[in-house]
Amino acid sequence: MRRSLTIAASAVILLVSAAGATPASGQNGNAAGGGDDEANTEIPTTGKALPQFAEFDKWMVGFMDESKIPGGSLAIARHGRVIYARGYGYADRETKELVQPDSLFRIASVSKPITAAAIMRLVERGKLKLDDKVFNVLGLEPHLEEGAKFDERWRSITIENCLTHTGGWDRDKSYDPMFQQWRIAASMKLDLPVETENIVRYMMGQPLDFDPGERYAYSNFGYCILGRVIEHVSGKPYEQFVQEEVFSPLGVTAPRIGHSIESERAEKEVKYYEPTGAREKAVVGPGAGKDEVPISYGAWYHESLDSHGGWIASTADLVRFAASLDSDARTPLLKPDSIQALFAPGVLVREARGDEPALHYGYGWRLRKDADDRTIADHGGALPCTAAMLLRLPDDVNVAVLFNLGKSADGQFLGGGLPEPLMRLVDHVKDWPEHDLLNGDAKSP
Repeated sequence: MRRSLTIAASAVILLVSAAGATPASGQNGNAAGGGDDEANTEIPTTGKALPQFAEFDKWMVGFMDESKIPGGSLAIARHGRVIYARGYGYADRETKELVQPDSLFRIASVSKPITAAAIMRLVERGKLKLDDKVFNVLGLEPHLEEGAKFDERWRSITIENCLTHTGGWDRDKSYDPMFQQWRIAASMKLDLPVETENIVRYMMGQPLDFDPGERYAYSNFGYCILGRVIEHVSGKPYEQFVQEEVFSPLGVTAPRIGHSIESERAEKEVKYYEPTGAREKAVVGPGAGKDEVPISYGAWYHESLDSHGGWIASTADLVRFAASLDSDARTPLLKPDSIQALFAPGVLVREARGDEPALHYGYGWRLRKDADDRTIADHGGALPCTAAMLLRLPDDVNVAVLFNLGKSADGQFLGGGLPEPLMRLVDHVKDWPEHDLLNGDAKSP
């Protein structure tokens, strides 16, 4: 990655937002999406279009139209350069505010690769070892309910266990504590919302679902623990540490932890939608514990998702981050050995089946091999209001896609099928641009 990535982030805003909105045809002509019955014949787009990426534009518009998604964004980086960034549809359907290439979205579990990189920064500095026991690092007292006994297996959980989802928590067998505000508040006699440190203390008083290291089971809570480890070791709030130590070296300034309540949306952040209009009792805000709110705004405590699912960012921000982990050893973020560790197949997620290769998990990334035995890495993100995908392909190609709707009307999450069409689209690009939207390259569009 070029040293000039440390320029002010405002440069990318000027470059990728310079073009005005242009129409792109949808399959069914519903530009608004997300349950809006108003029929339109076009979905507006922002940012500079390039002919070699026309099929990406066509796919984005078609997918959004079919899934009734109000707004989306896509960015592509290659060889350390951000070469494409566009917005599609509406950041706010009601006001007709358009998604811009630098619009911010909730990225949900795409937060996990970011947290993994932050952990490796501490490992490189000798502040942390991957085999350190999290119980010892945190120094927190478990919250034991009446008659409960401490599960001694907690003492053997390592940093690496948390990174690879082998810590001993299985949300399919018990539950995901990151969305159990009511349960934890009642047990600990706390007001809503419950902060992350108390979520950890509560879970330290609960039995594990399996022996640490025994197997893989995807765990938001394991990455919540990593956030608390970062805070305890660095002496800084998790958000501040990541902004200073992960994003700042790359010249990225916009990402931050998102807020739960709509009135606290960040500047340039999109509005979120849920297809059924579902409402649930609030766990945060003035009406916490009594008022019903739209599910996307206050039905969970978004700030507590920080290290596993709380970040907001643009697609350009995400591919800048991913490109910093390319094979180019000049990256300012991590040393080559640390990058190699991120993408080493640490634990088996799923055996190969049919034409599908085996799936592994490294440190914050899902991993598989292509037909030429090259590594493909990705991480998706899913909330009812968000579908996200960050995809790393061979030849140092990185693609990010974000939407402000996470589910279809029939309740299916939209992000699961994103990698395959994106990979096919990348395979068909023959003429890769050499410009860089991030540093004012004279060849930039």
